[in-house]
Amino acid sequence: IQHLIMETTEIIYLDVKTVPAFDAESQMPHTAYTVFCPQGDGIALASAWTLRDAVRLFRRLYKVKEEVVIKLRRPFKPHF
Repeated sequence: IQHLIMETTEIIYLDVKTVPAFDAESQMPHTAYTVFCPQGDGIALASAWTLRDAVRLFRRLYKVKEEVVIKLRRPFKPHF
């Protein structure tokens, strides 16, 4: 999948799935995030504790250059 995100793409639209979680350190509920988009026969995705970190990880994993605009589709999809 890493090779399928085209370097010439100017805008990538990502879906976002929110996942309820529990932070054991702070003993508080938390929301984790997964960003994803279809790529060929698969799905390109990245997950993190914050939305910003998920997008950064997505860029790093799939070698998406900083000049490529990433837009997030709303509303976010809850994970059940």
